[in-house]
Amino acid sequence: MTGHAAPTVLDLIEPSVNFLLYAGLMGYLLRGPLREYFRDRTARLREGLEAGAKAREEAEALRAQLEQDLADLPRLRESLKADLLGTAEQQKATLLEAAEQTAARLRSDVEKLATQERASARRVLREDLSTRAVQEATAIVRDALGPEDEQRFISNFVDVARAL
Repeated sequence: MTGHAAPTVLDLIEPSVNFLLYAGLMGYLLRGPLREYFRDRTARLREGLEAGAKAREEAEALRAQLEQDLADLPRLRESLKADLLGTAEQQKATLLEAAEQTAARLRSDVEKLATQERASARRVLREDLSTRAVQEATAIVRDALGPEDEQRFISNFVDVARAL
């Protein structure tokens, strides 16, 4: 058999010593960066755990607040309903008062306008009646007067004018 010789203990010890020397040298040379890497990693893990715990606390507080708000919702609804009804009643009273004031002002304005219109109508009627009376009187006087009456009026007018 031409093959390989069986390994001896020395064949096993030599690579093991080489590996131990390599690992020791790497550990010695990389001790600072490895320590810094693990320190940073530990800090990041702690920060992540703290952020997760804080987020969990915030979520629990939010959940508790939501549960309280949900439980308080019927009372809040009734409170808002009462507020809206109160505001509506107040607005109604304000609008009714404004409407009453407007109605009173309109009544007063209408009364003043009616008084003015009555006075104007009376004035127009008086003017119309006086104009018609003068027209009727003129017509009656023209029909009743003759040429001798006109002569007498003219001579009276001339006498009065001379006396002045």
